[in-house]
Amino acid sequence: MSLFLRSSRPLLLGVTLLLSQLAPAQAAEPATVLHLSASAQRELPNDQLNATLYIQERQPQAAQLADKLNRALNRAKADAAGYPKVTISSGNYNSWPSYDKNGKINGWQGRADIRLHSRDFAAAAELIAQLQKYMLLEGVQFSVADSTRKATEQTLIPEAIALLQHQATAAGKALGKPQQQVRELTIGESQPNMPPLLMRAKAMTADAAAEVTTPEWQPGKSTIQLNVSGRIELQ
Repeated sequence: MSLFLRSSRPLLLGVTLLLSQLAPAQAAEPATVLHLSASAQRELPNDQLNATLYIQERQPQAAQLADKLNRALNRAKADAAGYPKVTISSGNYNSWPSYDKNGKINGWQGRADIRLHSRDFAAAAELIAQLQKYMLLEGVQFSVADSTRKATEQTLIPEAIALLQHQATAAGKALGKPQQQVRELTIGESQPNMPPLLMRAKAMTADAAAEVTTPEWQPGKSTIQLNVSGRIELQ
């Protein structure tokens, strides 16, 4: 009987030590998790022009139509060569048959676009006026150039994060939990709202006027906005 009592004392002591080690972990207070978002923005002058011009023709033969469109595009390219600060690129190029009342093909129609991009508004305006002698202007749009937008977003990042942390500080103060820890952070930009087309071409025939007055642009402004969101723990 005495042998049994002596062998049980170490076991009881081990259980007591184990329970005393677990007690502090059970007393830890859980953190409060916040999901927050904030944004910073800046209004900037539009510094890039984008324009689309086109020619639309009708010819009795498909080859004649293609020749007419190609000649106009080549002429536009040659005219644009005199304006190195204006970038010209090809746009849509389509052709389709036209039919008479009996359903037979009686001709061909087609349309070809070119697109202009420039940060030199004066040069772009001169080129557009020159191209309008034989092409139609579909529209002009102003925006913030990519390089300007990206540089601005870099300055907005610390502003947006500071606003996010300010929200977390205010929430922690209200909850009596002043310590905060950022666990996740997402940084993303919101593209500026593009302004409407400045102008659209009215229906007219090519070469309707010998000279075209150079327009005076009013580029306006755009708002660049950067958004951040994150998961923050308060303790």
